[in-house]
Amino acid sequence: MYRDDYFRDWQGPFPFEVDSIRANAPREFGVYQVLYPFAGNLVPAYIGIATGDTIRGRLSKHRTGAGNWALARITDPHSYVFVYYLCDTKSAEQIKSHVVTTKKPPFNVRPEYADFIPSISVH
Repeated sequence: MYRDDYFRDWQGPFPFEVDSIRANAPREFGVYQVLYPFAGNLVPAYIGIATGDTIRGRLSKHRTGAGNWALARITDPHSYVFVYYLCDTKSAEQIKSHVVTTKKPPFNVRPEYADFIPSISVH
């Protein structure tokens, strides 16, 4: 179990591998993170929301190179893990916005992320 800064319990961590994604990622909507180890902690490398596709579908695309172009180019995918949190669309968007703003995951590369403002409320 992975617990974030707001004491939400995320499912995982699971290896960021195709077989692990198939076995562990749900065919449901929510928010997910790809994490990497740094200084004894797991740090967000990427956060995404699955609202038009499932968490399994989005993670599979990222791992096989059909999703986020930066995440598809990681050099050592075996050191990365993923976690997910099942929630509604609005909560997923707010969680993602807050993580992108405060944690600055290196593989969230869209230009509009540069101006994100942290959300006042926490879901």
